[in-house]
Amino acid sequence: MRLVRRIAGGVLAVALAVVAGLEIYTRTPVPIVPPELSLPPDTRQLTLIFHGSMDGENPQFPAIAAAITAPAGQQDQTRAQVRFVRWDPPANLRLRASATARSLGTQLGGIVADLPELKTLRLVAHSSGSFVPDRLCEAYRLAAARPAQVEMVLLDAFQIRGFVDWQYGARHHGRCADFALSIVNTDDPAPSTNRFLAQAFNLDVTAHPGRASYDRNGHYWPVQFFLNEGATLVAGLPGRSHDRFPRGSVVTVPGADQAGLD
Repeated sequence: MRLVRRIAGGVLAVALAVVAGLEIYTRTPVPIVPPELSLPPDTRQLTLIFHGSMDGENPQFPAIAAAITAPAGQQDQTRAQVRFVRWDPPANLRLRASATARSLGTQLGGIVADLPELKTLRLVAHSSGSFVPDRLCEAYRLAAARPAQVEMVLLDAFQIRGFVDWQYGARHHGRCADFALSIVNTDDPAPSTNRFLAQAFNLDVTAHPGRASYDRNGHYWPVQFFLNEGATLVAGLPGRSHDRFPRGSVVTVPGADQAGLD
């Protein structure tokens, strides 16, 4: 019996050591240098778009950037800027992607804080890229003399931080933003992306009719949904305030008109 207890204790000690090692490893970011954003100093509106792991070549993200830029083309281009931010290859080490995303966000927050005339900062992110806006927002608010309105659009956000906490994002994603919108698909195989976010207004697009003809993994359906309807969707959130669209609430699309959306 004593031998059995020793063996069991040894196995437990090894298991705990492995878990502790993985926790440390997954919370250690891959070294990353933020890409050059080339932002005019008098920028008033800025949209930054972030991909997830193994997804820098995904054409959906440049398409979103182009769709957002098109209406802004009628304005002074030095006042409204849109950037698709590629953070691969560091993003591609999936076990460390959330830590790397947080590191990138911290660095970018300081860069954006140097825009003295910024009035609106919108951060659009997919999957593990959703860890960038949280840290970017926090670093930006600490460094900016007069912080702008910060809005987030989180597309099927990845929620695992480290190795143990699989619901970190469900609790925290969007907390820093003045307004956070989460667009979620709830039945895809991507781990830890099917929960609604407590700190965002959630749109469940799982049963949207467009999904039937979408031939990719459902994890990418929220990205396509935003590409198809994002501009109209955001315009349909008057004031983009959590007073009207409470954090943690969930609306199923179709049927969004019942919540005051067009």
